[in-house]
Amino acid sequence: MPELGTTGTLVVVDPYSSGAVLARRAQELYGLKSIAVLTSETLPAALTATYPAGDFVAELRFADVRTTAAAIESLCGGRPEFLICGSEPGVEAFDLLAAHWGMRPNTGSSEARRDKFLMQGRLRDAGIRYIPHHKASDTESIVEWCAAGGLAEYVVKPVKSFATDGVFFCSSLDEVRAACEKLFGRSDLAGELITDVLVQERLVGPEFVVDSVSLDGSAFVVNMFRYTKETVEGNPAYRAMSSVEVGDHPGIVAYVEQVLAALGIENGPAHSELVLTADGPVLIETGARMHGGLGPRLVEESSTHSLIDLTLASRVAPDEFLRRTRVRPSLRQGVVECFLFAPTAGVVAANRVREATGELSSYLFDTCEQVPGDRVEKTIDLITSYGRVVLAHTDPEVLVRDMEHVLDLDRRGALIEVVPGA
Repeated sequence: MPELGTTGTLVVVDPYSSGAVLARRAQELYGLKSIAVLTSETLPAALTATYPAGDFVAELRFADVRTTAAAIESLCGGRPEFLICGSEPGVEAFDLLAAHWGMRPNTGSSEARRDKFLMQGRLRDAGIRYIPHHKASDTESIVEWCAAGGLAEYVVKPVKSFATDGVFFCSSLDEVRAACEKLFGRSDLAGELITDVLVQERLVGPEFVVDSVSLDGSAFVVNMFRYTKETVEGNPAYRAMSSVEVGDHPGIVAYVEQVLAALGIENGPAHSELVLTADGPVLIETGARMHGGLGPRLVEESSTHSLIDLTLASRVAPDEFLRRTRVRPSLRQGVVECFLFAPTAGVVAANRVREATGELSSYLFDTCEQVPGDRVEKTIDLITSYGRVVLAHTDPEVLVRDMEHVLDLDRRGALIEVVPGA
C-alpha cells in the first residue's frame, strides 16, 4: 500500500457503535483520511456490524503498542497527525498509542478507565462519593462479602462490563450466588474470559448519563439524559432515555468534573453514568469515549452543541473546541429514545412499529427494520432490545404522552409479532 502521508491522517481505534461516524465526519469537517485500528476479533456481531470499513483508507489489527505504532507510521510515512478512540473496547489500546506518540494522552491508570473495581477505588482514594464494592475470583468470597455487609440489594457484574452485559440486580444471597455462577467462566461482551466479578451496593435514586469532552484537563459537559430501566430476569434493561437541561443540574456537573479528574480523563470524550442518591450523585461507571449507540445523534437533534463535533475538535482542532465551548449548552427541543422489548426469542411474523408510531406528532425515526422471517432474541439487556423509537418535540407534555403510548404498545405486543422458538 502506498504511503498516506502524515498530513491529514486520523487514526480511529475501534470505530464501532457511535464511533463509526467519526471517520466520515472528520473527512467532512477537516478533509482527513482515516485508518482503523481494530483491537479484538471476538466482539459480538451486533457491535462489529456497525464498522463502516468503506470510510477508511486502511485497516490494522492491534498487536502491541510498538508493533502497531510502527505499522501505522509505515503507512503514513511518519507519525499520524491525529488519534481518537471510537468505542469502549479500544480505550486501553488508544491510551497506549496516545502515550507512545505524546498526543494529548490521558493520565494515570488506563486500566482504571475500564475496570470498574479500580475505577471505584480511584474515587475512594480521591475522597469522592463511590459505591461500596468488592471484587473476587470465586463465588464464595462474593457471597461472604454480601452476607457481612447487610445491604438491601446488590449489583453483580464483570469488572469490564459495558452495554449492561452481564449485569444482575440481586436482592438475596441466593440471587448473588446464581449471578456469579452465570458469569464465571463465560466471556464478556469484548470477548475476554470473566475471571473476576464485581459486587456493589445497588443505589437508590434516578439514574443519569452525562456526556462530556475535555481539553487539557478542563471538562465541558455537553449533555445529560435521564434513564428509565426495568428489570428482566434479574438484568437491568433500558426502557427510555430522556434529555434534560445541563443547567438544571449544577451538582451533577461538579461531581462529574471531580470524577474525570480522579480517573485522569483530561482529553477527549467521556460517558458517565450515575445515580442521584439522597446524599448526592454517585458514579456507576465512566467510559473514556463517546456515548454509544444513538446517543450522539440524539444530542444532534436536541442540543445547541454537537457531541460528535466537539469530540473531534478536542483531538483535531483545539482552538475550534475552545471557541465552541465558550457558551454552555441548552436544549433546542427535548428527545426521548424508547427501547423496545421482544417478549420471547423467535421469528418475526409482523413488524408494525412504523405503522403504529409514525403518525405521532413527536415521531422522529425508528431503527426497526425487521421483516417477516427475521430472528429476534428475547430482550434481557441493552444488546437484545430489538429496536428503538425516537421522539422529539418542544413540548415536554407531548413527549411524555407519546413515550408512554409507545411503551404501552410495546408491552401489549402491538408493535412486533414474534413466533416463539421458530
